[in-house]
Amino acid sequence: FSGKADKRVDGESPVLDYGMVQHRLIPLLAQNYAMFATSQAFAAHYAESMAELNRGNFGPLKELHATACGLKRWTSDVAIHGIDTCRHACGGHGFSQFSGLNEFFGNQYPNIIWEGDNYVLSQQTARFVLTQVNALRAGKQVADNQTTQYLRAHLPGGHLPKTAPAFTQMPVADLASNSEAQLQLLGFRAASMAAELADSMAAGQSHNRSLVAMQRLCDAHSDYIVASYFRRHLRTLAPASPLAPTLNKLATLLFLYVLEQHSADLLRLTVGAFSPAQISEVEQLLAQVIEEVREQAVPLVDALGITDLRLNSALGRSDGKVYENYLEWAMEDPLNREDTGNAIRKQWFEKYYKPVLHAAKNKRDARL
Repeated sequence: FSGKADKRVDGESPVLDYGMVQHRLIPLLAQNYAMFATSQAFAAHYAESMAELNRGNFGPLKELHATACGLKRWTSDVAIHGIDTCRHACGGHGFSQFSGLNEFFGNQYPNIIWEGDNYVLSQQTARFVLTQVNALRAGKQVADNQTTQYLRAHLPGGHLPKTAPAFTQMPVADLASNSEAQLQLLGFRAASMAAELADSMAAGQSHNRSLVAMQRLCDAHSDYIVASYFRRHLRTLAPASPLAPTLNKLATLLFLYVLEQHSADLLRLTVGAFSPAQISEVEQLLAQVIEEVREQAVPLVDALGITDLRLNSALGRSDGKVYENYLEWAMEDPLNREDTGNAIRKQWFEKYYKPVLHAAKNKRDARL
């Protein structure tokens, strides 16, 4: 019941060997690599759309905008949650200014608000998806893009199928080894949520009452887009690349993490709902994959090439001398330096502490 990893090591156990820390931090590593892959894939998507725009074809613009809105929400929310999780995982040291995480958090937090508040942007993504669903139901021609592709695949005529798709009944272990089935399930989840919301609004549910469901729909759509971009980027690796097994495991970890975090979406599917047993399988397999990725966690972080100067942290230095640097940084403060510390402390005492400590005497002297 020590909370440590099953395999014992001599001396102090690395913090990352604790299961609870792994569950909090390792998925962030998968999300980080997914964001990098997404940035590359979306840049290519943007360039293709701009080329069409320059040829006078404005068709791709709406889907590009909806995708960008969803990804801005997804990436900035993940970043803020990730920074705060890392800060919390460092314990009290994480909230020290020397951790670098407080400054990082403060610098990144405005991203969820400026350039489009995330709650507002999500409505634009959801409205675009709902517009495509309603167009399919009306028998209208819709553009061929990554959004309409998964909607047409899972919503024949804009409606949910009568029978459950085969991939919703697969054992979770088989899903975890099948990247195409993973994308199908994430696409089906988003499509089902879109169809359900379209039905509610067609039955008279107001736009205002639909706003919360729009947030969930935007997140489900973005989960699919990120996973699709991640897999697309991984296909650019050489077939025999030694990086492929580890990076593909990261993509699978991200898939399982999405399912685990949003299990309610799977349980409430109108068609092909997951069973509680499948959700339990997801949780067990996620824990297993997290432990496997932990073996490569440090190299994966080092591969990002973040310098000590940019990290600006006494905790995450490349030389590993956490406490030595922590003390060194503390002693650089003018208050702690020998040449200035005594003068500053004396000034503070005279200005702030002495009047309080001698308040009674000062009051008597004032009456005299």
